[in-house]
Amino acid sequence: MKRPPRESDIYTAIAKYMQYKHPEILFRFDFSAGTKMSVGQARVHKSMNPHRGYPDLFIAAPRGKFCGLFIEIKKGDFKPFKRDGTLKQDEHLAEQFEVLTRLKNVGFEALFCSGLDECLNTIENYLNQ
Repeated sequence: MKRPPRESDIYTAIAKYMQYKHPEILFRFDFSAGTKMSVGQARVHKSMNPHRGYPDLFIAAPRGKFCGLFIEIKKGDFKPFKRDGTLKQDEHLAEQFEVLTRLKNVGFEALFCSGLDECLNTIENYLNQ
């Protein structure tokens, strides 16, 4: 039985897609949240990156009224919002939502995406506006 894709699998697929489809576009993943670090490395990382909840992907391409695109990537079937549109009760989601909101307030498009298809559709819609 095939295991469901991890977030890192989605990152890899997006990176390959971007390199093939949009090689001229600069992008970067914040992969550090998913890595194991020594105590010393973690201390240095925290001192250089004091804000929790930073999005997983940044696409450095201004479009329309936006300075660039930030995406907080979730595994395929995970939805951060309840059916009524409110954020699920989770401290980490709340931190991520706060950062996305702050980024929106200073001119970026910033949102959650669940799964590879939603990420790619969001990227294409953003880049083609």
